[in-house]
Amino acid sequence: MRKLNAEKLNRTLRARLDENLAACRISGAQLLVRQGGETLCELKAGYQDVRTREPLRDDAIYRLASMTKPITGIAALIAVQNGWFDVHDNVADYLPEFSDMQVAVLKDGEPVIDHPTKSPLKIYQMLSHCNGILCESPVGEALFRKTPAAAFSSIEAALAYCAAQPLAFDPGTYTAYTGYASFDAIAHIIELKSGLSYAEFLQKYLFSPLGLHDLTFTPDEAQWARMITMSDRTENPAHVAVDMGRHIFEGFPLTYTCAGASLCGSLHDYGVIAELLRGAGSFCGVRIFDSALLKRLTTPYVPPETPNRDPVSSWGLGVRVVDQPGVLPIGSFGWSGAYGTHFWVDPENDVTAVYLRNSRWYDSHGGGELGMEFERDVMSCME
Repeated sequence: MRKLNAEKLNRTLRARLDENLAACRISGAQLLVRQGGETLCELKAGYQDVRTREPLRDDAIYRLASMTKPITGIAALIAVQNGWFDVHDNVADYLPEFSDMQVAVLKDGEPVIDHPTKSPLKIYQMLSHCNGILCESPVGEALFRKTPAAAFSSIEAALAYCAAQPLAFDPGTYTAYTGYASFDAIAHIIELKSGLSYAEFLQKYLFSPLGLHDLTFTPDEAQWARMITMSDRTENPAHVAVDMGRHIFEGFPLTYTCAGASLCGSLHDYGVIAELLRGAGSFCGVRIFDSALLKRLTTPYVPPETPNRDPVSSWGLGVRVVDQPGVLPIGSFGWSGAYGTHFWVDPENDVTAVYLRNSRWYDSHGGGELGMEFERDVMSCME
C-alpha cells in the first residue's frame, strides 16, 4: 500500500480546480479524497448558479446520472443476500417478457430482426453492459432513435417497450454501454420481490440505515434550492447556464425512477457510498451487505477479448473495474455520470475519491477528460 501525501494532494487539486474554473472547464465542482477512511482532501470551487455567481454551497446537490448505476449494483447485492436471485440467473425467470428475445442487424441503415438469441439474458449481463438493450452500438443506436418518449415515463413502461424490441447483439458476445432499461429490469425484479417501489427499497435498505438524506429520485423543495445549476462552456470560452427544468436526467419525468440514471445527491452522501464499498458493505458500524458479496460487484464480467471493450477496464455490476495496467491500480472500481461526475475505490491503496460537477455537454460523458485528470492528479500524490 502506498500513502498519499496530503499536503501535495491539497496543493495539486486546489491548483487544478482553480485552473479549470478560470478556463471555464468547470462552473462549480467539489471533490473528496479519503485514505483508510480519513479525509485527506475536501475542496470546492466555482458557483452554485453561474447566472448570479452565487458561491458553491458545501451541501450542493448534483444530478448524478450514471453514478446511479453503482447504487443499483449495491441494490443487487442486497437482493442476492436476501435470496431473491443470483446474478447468474436468467432474467426471464423473473421477468417472463424477456423470454424468446431476438437479435437485430442493420440493413440499409435500418434495424431488422435477424435471429433468436443464442443464449438467454443473465442478471449480471443487465448490469455489465453486455446485454444489447438500446445500447451504444450501431444497431442499438438505430433502435434507440425509434424509441418513443412515452417509453421513458416509468420503469414499467421502459421494460414493456424494451422487452418487445430486438437486442443489438447476442448477450455476452459484445459490449456496448446501456444507459437505462437493463438496470430498470433489475430494479423491477427487486420491486416484485420486496413489495416496494424501487425508491422505497433504496430508502429502506440503503439510504436510511446509512443516514443519507440527499440521495433521491424526487427532491423536495429545499433540495431543489440546493441543486447546482447545470452549465456548459461556450467557445469564447465562457460559462453558460442550461435550464434542465424539474428533471434529474434529461427530460425524464420524476415518475421514472430510472435505475441507471435518475438519482441526485450531495458530495457527503456519495462519499458515504464510496466508503461503504471500500468497507465491503460496512460503514461506521452499519452493515448493508455481507463482505463476501463485494466480489459479485467487482468481478470483471466482460473479458479482455470481448469486442468493443476498453483496453484497461471491464464491467462489474454497475461499475467499471480496472483489470489491466493503467492509471489506477488493478482492482480499482467506480464509475462516472453523463454530467461530469466521477468516483472510484482503490482497494490496493485503501482510497476513495469522488468528484462532482454538472456540465451539460462540455467534457462531460464518462467523467470526461477532467475525470481522468483527477485520477492522474491523485495518483501523482502517492509516495
